[in-house]
Amino acid sequence: MLQLHFRQVSITGEALTFMERDALIELTVSADAMTVTGSFLPHSGNARPLSMDYFDSMLDTYDIVHGVRMEEVSEVIFEVNTSHRLREGVVVAQGTPPVAARPAFYRVIEQTARESAPAAGSDSDRVDFKSISRLPVVRKGQVIARRVPERPGIPGTTVRGEEIPPGAIPVETLTPGKNTLIEGEAVFASRGGQLQKKDNQFFVEDRLEITGDVGFSTGSIEFPGDVVLKGEVQDGFHIWAGGSITAANTVDVSQIYCRKDFSANGGLVGRGVALLRCGGRVQAKFVENCQVESKTSIYIKQYCYQARLNSLDRIAMGNRGRVVAGCITASGGVHCYNLGNKAGVATLVRAGINFIVERKLDLCRQKLESVSIRLNGLARALPENPSDDQVDIVHRLEWMRSQLSIQMGDLTGDLDSDENAQIVVDGEVFPGVQVQICRATLNVEQKMARVRFVLDKQTGRVVARDLREEE
Repeated sequence: MLQLHFRQVSITGEALTFMERDALIELTVSADAMTVTGSFLPHSGNARPLSMDYFDSMLDTYDIVHGVRMEEVSEVIFEVNTSHRLREGVVVAQGTPPVAARPAFYRVIEQTARESAPAAGSDSDRVDFKSISRLPVVRKGQVIARRVPERPGIPGTTVRGEEIPPGAIPVETLTPGKNTLIEGEAVFASRGGQLQKKDNQFFVEDRLEITGDVGFSTGSIEFPGDVVLKGEVQDGFHIWAGGSITAANTVDVSQIYCRKDFSANGGLVGRGVALLRCGGRVQAKFVENCQVESKTSIYIKQYCYQARLNSLDRIAMGNRGRVVAGCITASGGVHCYNLGNKAGVATLVRAGINFIVERKLDLCRQKLESVSIRLNGLARALPENPSDDQVDIVHRLEWMRSQLSIQMGDLTGDLDSDENAQIVVDGEVFPGVQVQICRATLNVEQKMARVRFVLDKQTGRVVARDLREEE
């Protein structure tokens, strides 16, 4: 530290005396020798002001040779000399920190759940939280990681010119695992699923196992791969799977969609919309009060009650499987033990009918009815000399009606999928059952036992043949 210098000055005529003080610079070096701060005390009277030479001498005193901020210090000296105000804590020198070495690694892009929270100030009572999916997933072709290149270490330097070793940064060196694809510096998901880390790898797991219930804690499930359900599905929550679905217990069906097979160790009970739509085979113990659709076959072990089953292949029941009430439709045929019950509950069983074509046909019929109503209304309202726009509207509606009629004709030809489809009953068929094969219908008016329903192509009627005679 520089010592203060004072001088005593007297003025003739009065006994006035004051002290003059030289300017002062005080430097403080941090413990790690990376930062130097300075305090700048202004001069008084005609004493010596601050100067850069004075500052240089202070640097020599403290052996400061690196990272000196000459321009900033020059401005501070000018300010203190002109304003005569003290400046403290001024950073006058700064060391260069080292840059740690870092190996190359993959930075995994963390996924977040696709969740829509209510906006601030909105009425949260109107938000359907059951429709929200809280499960973070990645889609096929999505970037899941990027390679960060290696970074060499660079030594640092203290304000006294001493070298600081760079050191090294430990990083998590994960390697791409299954269902990943490396292209350049990016890693993509080759299949949809959950992004996971395990055993020094990151990978996409295309099989989702839910050990608890599907409810508010999980949200609805929307997963691109296979889903395994260990718990229950609470009322109102949907499941959409790009693969198969396997359930350990009975499933409350609100809305369930899967591209592949569906299997439940328990049964299927309808809730709300009560729709299960499956691209593969459906298998369950029983079905109650819901609609089940499959593009292949359906197997129900015990019973179907007040259910609607649709299959593009076959519907089969277990050895004692029974169908009571509701409607089942199978393009390839039906095999069960009992149809209907002693109470005569209405039960419809259909074979040889493509339910998807039937649905399209119904939709075309509704559109045709709507177009016809509009066309008839316009025709009645048209003046004797309609405008060109009015005529164009009529012509457009007539063209739409014509196209819908053609489409309905084509669909009607595809409605009957298999004239050889059969409905086989190993047990009993009760009155109240209606059997339909293609577009031929038979109403059962008295109890039958062990019968095979087939379409008599010569008469165009459904006939019942005794299985016992065939044996």
